[in-house]
Amino acid sequence: MATPEQVQEALARKLSGPQSEGGGTSLDVLEVAVSSVFPDLVLKVRVGVSGQIWEVSLDYQGYEASLVSGDLTEESLSYLGLLVRTHLFEWWHTKETERFSARMGRRLS
Repeated sequence: MATPEQVQEALARKLSGPQSEGGGTSLDVLEVAVSSVFPDLVLKVRVGVSGQIWEVSLDYQGYEASLVSGDLTEESLSYLGLLVRTHLFEWWHTKETERFSARMGRRLS
């Protein structure tokens, strides 16, 4: 099983930096917590977009969390990267209108 440090390093390589989608958007993986008992994955990501910087927490359980509970394959990391980007896109567009989305993020600047 991959350690939280290995998962953080792998996801940082996959996700961090300027994003080709959504021009001017950047991501940085700040923290990764992986439960060894029950599949649970918590990510803290810094999102820079439109001159704003946000810290967003994403919590994955079940299948999504199990993607990092074994060996870190390129396929599972790519899929998880796609999920994270999709969820961040959804969060960005609903943070003003959905309470659940609003609680996920905190504006830093």
